Amino acid sequence: MTAAPIKFNTPNINTPSADSSDLIATCITRSIELLHQNSTAHGILAATPSPQAEQRRYTRIFGRDAAICALGMVCSDDAVLQDNARLSLLTLAQHQAENGQIPKYVDALGNEADFWYLGCIDATLWWLIAIHFFDRNLPQHGLAKELAKPIERALNWL
Repeated sequence: MTAAPIKFNTPNINTPSADSSDLIATCITRSIELLHQNSTAHGILAATPSPQAEQRRYTRIFGRDAAICALGMVCSDDAVLQDNARLSLLTLAQHQAENGQIPKYVDALGNEADFWYLGCIDATLWWLIAIHFFDRNLPQHGLAKELAKPIERALNWL
């Protein structure tokens, strides 16, 4: 017996319609709401706090996740989210390993960082990409200049 193909009710991206525009607007609104909800004084959390998220340690600032979120936060035209993107990148820099690696995650409240060394370069790479993107779009903040030494250490580690 062959399973029937799964059919998804998704808009055709090649021919935008009012429905797809509404869907995109809804996605943007909900994404911004979620980014605000997960913003803390130290940066963006990987997940909304819940017992399940805490059990898996997702109520931390994950290097890769925070850097990817920062890309959207920079483009949001929302000053609070842009500031939280900056805080995320700074928090990761503050917990950088001596060898230059950016942590897999930071528990800013516990002042603890976790590193995964075996083949784990994604957090450091995404962090560098996010800083470059931040500076390119919000040059008035001078983030790359502020983080020049951690950037140099990260590049040396890579």
